This record gives sequence, C-alpha cells and structure tokens, in this order.
Amino acid sequence: MLVFSRIFSRHDFQEDFEIPENTPILFAANHRSFFDVIIAWAFFSKSGVNCHCLIRADLFKKPLIGPWLHRNGCIPASKANRSEAEERAITELNSGYAVAIMPEGKLVPAHERPNGVGQGRPGISRIARATGATIVPVAITGSDTVWPLGKAFPIPRFRKPLIKVRFGKPFQLESDDDIKNVETIMTNIKVLLSKM
Repeated sequence: MLVFSRIFSRHDFQEDFEIPENTPILFAANHRSFFDVIIAWAFFSKSGVNCHCLIRADLFKKPLIGPWLHRNGCIPASKANRSEAEERAITELNSGYAVAIMPEGKLVPAHERPNGVGQGRPGISRIARATGATIVPVAITGSDTVWPLGKAFPIPRFRKPLIKVRFGKPFQLESDDDIKNVETIMTNIKVLLSKM
C-alpha cells in the first residue's frame, strides 16, 4: 500500500507521535476520501503498527479490493451489521490489535464539514467503553485532492498532492454518555485539523 499510495501522492506523516503501552488503542480519524484507507495502511505498514480498520461493508464484495480487505483483517461495518462490527472491533482490541475507525461513518463532502469534520457516530464510544481503549485522534488532509468524492479512481497528477497525517494527544473517555464522548473525539480531531 505504501508503494501504491506514492504513485498518486507525497506523504508528510508525523513520526514522533505517542502510543501508550499496556492499553487497547483506538485510532479515530476524519474521513474525506476513499484514499484515507490507503493512506492509513501505508502509514501502519511503514510504522509497524498492527492495526485493523473498520471499512464500509459493501467494499468487501468488490473483486479486487474485497479479498485484500479480508486478508488484512479489516472489519466490515454497515448500519445492518452495526452490533456485529462493534463486537468484532472489541474482540480485536482485546486480542492486542489496534483498531482504526473514522467516526463520521461515511465520506464527508466539504459542505458538510464547515468546521473541518462531519458529525461523528457513537459506535466508537461504545467500543472504547467496552474495552477501556485509549483514543488516539488522527487528522488527514490532502486525500480528497488525490481521490475526490464521486470519482471512481484516484486522479494521477503531474505534481503529486501532499497528504499530511497528524496525531493528537491520546486520551481516555470519562463519560458514559456516548453522544458526549463522540463530540469530544470529533473536537480533538477538529483541533488537529485547525493546526494543519
């Protein structure tokens, strides 16, 4: 994935980020493009982080990408299988894997994210509370230039767009209120984006 991502983009990955030890880790990132998934895998493979990602369930049925998603431990997620996806994420976290989630649950077009992020969904809070996981906020920019919303494939450009990935300070949820918790998570991502 690292090689594939570099065909279309340049990378500026933060390398001095903090990952707490002896705790399950949930990466929570914003979502602007299908390329976010490719960038996540490029980053995780480069950094050696063993992470499984929640991915839109219908992508697992695609001829090329579906088998790859299965092989790499991705977790299919949809409204229809919400509980099953959350249980699988909890199992992965309890087994020692990190899990990456884009709490918005969908690609968010620019007009739906005036403050940098769309509305988060509470599943990430339920997963974090069930496992005691530490949240690591992640901000991604530039991916929607590489693979814009509505396009079938990434767009090759003579000057490759720069994709930046930044990490916030890890934290644990302190409330049992899932709506409040997801607002806290999205605020952390929004603050990161505002500094990029």
